[in-house]
Amino acid sequence: MKKQATLTALAAAALFSSSSAFAVCDGCVVSAVTAAATSITTGLGAGFGSLATLLNTINGNIGGTGSKTASAVIQAANTQREMGIEVQRQAEQDRIARETELPIDPCSTSGSNYANQAIRGAGATSSSYRRGGGSGSASVSSGVLNHALSDAAPPVEASRRASTAIHQQKYCSALEVRLGYPGCSSSTMPDADAQAESIFTGAGLAGKTPDMTFTKDQEEAARAFSRLSLDPQPPESISKAEAATESGKLYIAMQKAYQANMTTSEKAMNDEIASHMPFANSASLIEQIKQSDAAAQYLNATASNVAKSTGQMSLAELLDFEAGRRWRNPYWVIEQSAVSDPTKLQREQLMTTAFMAELAYENLQTNKFNSVVLGQILASLTRSNDRAAIESQLQRVRATNAR
Repeated sequence: MKKQATLTALAAAALFSSSSAFAVCDGCVVSAVTAAATSITTGLGAGFGSLATLLNTINGNIGGTGSKTASAVIQAANTQREMGIEVQRQAEQDRIARETELPIDPCSTSGSNYANQAIRGAGATSSSYRRGGGSGSASVSSGVLNHALSDAAPPVEASRRASTAIHQQKYCSALEVRLGYPGCSSSTMPDADAQAESIFTGAGLAGKTPDMTFTKDQEEAARAFSRLSLDPQPPESISKAEAATESGKLYIAMQKAYQANMTTSEKAMNDEIASHMPFANSASLIEQIKQSDAAAQYLNATASNVAKSTGQMSLAELLDFEAGRRWRNPYWVIEQSAVSDPTKLQREQLMTTAFMAELAYENLQTNKFNSVVLGQILASLTRSNDRAAIESQLQRVRATNAR
């Protein structure tokens, strides 16, 4: 019994001791759990805050990307629209260019080759007019004029008789015929050897239309006018024996000084006459011009008789054609006015440019005329200043009786 009581007491003590231990452990656990929960809660709060910040950043980036994408789409659409407009504008310009294409311009295509040939040909022809030029000298049909232009200069009286014979042969006026001048008959080129028209617009009857390209007869008349207006009685040539004397040598020196000034005057006229003579390959140029309807119609309306009959033209006619085939050409105006596209400003600028070219050409014609007039003045001054001294020296040469 006593033993059982002892065991019971031990068991109770053990039980009491165990309950206190468990009570202490529960407090530790609760504290630990509480601390852990607090830490977890704090960590979760910080994590949620970071996550929210990240989500906001991602949302902002997504919004920016969407805005950029939208801007890019809009810009691409604008660029495509502008490209479409540019393509349409270029197509419209190409259409207008095709519909408003100007006549073939010889000077802007192969015409530069023709212009070069025309200029060089006129220069060669002008040079062939020189007195005593050798085999290259241009001859004329009139024998008396040919001798007067090519042979050694005869005495003054012989030169004057030659002038009269040249005039009576082809150039008597209607008045002279009515007066009954000997050797005179009616002429289709009256007074051509004394009319300035002979070198500018071609010899012929009064009231004729200008000829920009001359016939051979008109060339001959122009050369007769040049001879008569510049130096109809040039200082005569002396003989070989006279040239060997001291006086003869001085005479030749004075004669050459005289000729130096006189040839300056002659060149202006020779150049003008030569510019009216047909040049090589001008027939090919005319065929090229006829490829354009407006240009062909203007050529048919304005071409010289030589250009129409022989298919050749001169440098002067080429320049006249190029200057006038737009501004003076009604067919070109009709052709341009038929264009439906309203490119009025460009068209007006083009017409103004064409008109300015016309004015420039007219100014060129005036300058050419002035050059010839100045040449005549120089020739007149030369004759007045030098001939008396030359004649005196010639008398000294004659006094030597060297023949």
